[in-house]
Amino acid sequence: MSPSVWQRLWRGGCILTAAVCLSGCFSLQDKQPVAQQAPQPAAAKALAEQKKQELQKKSTPDKLPETLGGAITSDRWVIYKEKQEEEFKGNVHYDNGIYAFRADYALSQRKQNLFTAKGNVFARYNAPDGAWYELYAEKAAYNYQTGKGYAQSAAPRQIKLVYQTAKGDLITAYAQKADFNTKEETYVLSTNVRVIYQGKDGQRATLKAQRMTAKQKENYALLQGGAEAANADYNLKAQTIEYKGLQGYTYAYGGRPLLEGKTEDGTFAIIADKVTAENTSRNITLSGKVEGWTVSKQINASKANESLGLNYGTAQ
Repeated sequence: MSPSVWQRLWRGGCILTAAVCLSGCFSLQDKQPVAQQAPQPAAAKALAEQKKQELQKKSTPDKLPETLGGAITSDRWVIYKEKQEEEFKGNVHYDNGIYAFRADYALSQRKQNLFTAKGNVFARYNAPDGAWYELYAEKAAYNYQTGKGYAQSAAPRQIKLVYQTAKGDLITAYAQKADFNTKEETYVLSTNVRVIYQGKDGQRATLKAQRMTAKQKENYALLQGGAEAANADYNLKAQTIEYKGLQGYTYAYGGRPLLEGKTEDGTFAIIADKVTAENTSRNITLSGKVEGWTVSKQINASKANESLGLNYGTAQ
């Protein structure tokens, strides 16, 4: 995948910050905890539509919008003045056309600058250029002062991050948990990580690992533990695969990396101590105890095979 694809993929982790727009927007005047019913759907819809029109005029991808309490709906809304907390219980919902958020339960803790959501968590951001981001999880939290947060699901369920580019390319990532820091632009997916890239032109690539670390500013990604990268032409397996976008190289090492695939001439499978690939030219260098085989039509048709009574069949 190209560097731009990596950058856009991990920006999808920022989608959880849409939840911030649900916090810090209520007036706390009562001295005791107060339970209130959420605004009526008709009133909430009208306020949401009004805010949507305002956001369309001034919203930018990197700035979260202000919101009105009336734009949020839930079965029950509880305010705790002394603790500076708000609880939203049952069918929590917010949608202004740009940011959308849903959960079974949400808690805003102003003193901690923390927003937490539980149960069927969903968040979406619609970018001005037509791209969109989505997050699905069982639980998620975000500190809007530090930029740190996480999303997770209990096995066998996984979180899902989806990003569709403005051009129509689709990137989907699965994991047990995602930890991120939106200020540092770092993201870590852990446990049974799988990333699928589906290009609008039909190209497809898959990444797998037990842990995947990405640093957006450095255009860097690290796949650890049973790392695998595959596309229509080759499959690379290693203990570790390291992508360095700024340097223009990808490295595979640990556990004797295996590179297998096909070329115009035939098929191959090679193992070595280390594999180095140039990201632009796709030239590949294998080093350290290189072993393997290659099969091609030319080799199969060789007269030497006939004289030795060998038949390798047809390369697939």
